[in-house]
Amino acid sequence: MPMLELTNEELIIHLNFWEKIASFQKNVRVRLEHVRGATDDDGFRGMNLGMRAPGTGFPGLIQAGTYRKGGDTQFVFWTRGTHCVVIELDHDKWSRIILGVKDARKFAHEINVAVNNNRNK
Repeated sequence: MPMLELTNEELIIHLNFWEKIASFQKNVRVRLEHVRGATDDDGFRGMNLGMRAPGTGFPGLIQAGTYRKGGDTQFVFWTRGTHCVVIELDHDKWSRIILGVKDARKFAHEINVAVNNNRNK
């Protein structure tokens, strides 16, 4: 499962070796000034993400990689048994990042606090 790290300037998503292989992506770094906010999404099922290129997908088991649909590009790493945190971005390579984590509500809250603190500097 991806590990999230928040610094004063960045959101860093650490992927282990197999997560990097499945998603065709190395660790992700996003400047906090590019993060609009985060929410938890308990209803995520990996449907209607668009075209995956590159990445790995087995419905109901794993969705990993870059997905494109209607002008949006998103990075997704979700596996069965996890809950999604959706991170909305501006002026970045992706429109959003969707990650499967154990406690999506907690991570969404932590990301939103960090983003607000960064804006109020």
